[in-house]
Amino acid sequence: MADLKFNILEEFGTLSTSKSGWELQLNFVQWGDNQPKFDLRTWSPDHKKMGKGLTLNHDELVNLQDAIEKVLAPEQVAGSQGQASVVVEPDENDEEDEKPAWGKLSDM
Repeated sequence: MADLKFNILEEFGTLSTSKSGWELQLNFVQWGDNQPKFDLRTWSPDHKKMGKGLTLNHDELVNLQDAIEKVLAPEQVAGSQGQASVVVEPDENDEEDEKPAWGKLSDM
């Protein structure tokens, strides 16, 4: 099997680290001669081995950010204690608030 040619152009951050030292990272990677993409995958500590991952172009990354903001929005509202808030009574004709079925992600 031929070796994969890749170049990590920028490391944005590590999301988690396993007991074996492998890290789930968000990087900007050029695979072969292709255009660089944002890359989310696990890497060995020396970056010589990698796990399966996901590559995203800029537009896909922006769409992912929008989706993540929707997921985290209920937690951000609940976490804004100490800040002024306005309580709006629902109108009888309004549909029920769409609350996430999962509650707070940190409680899972």
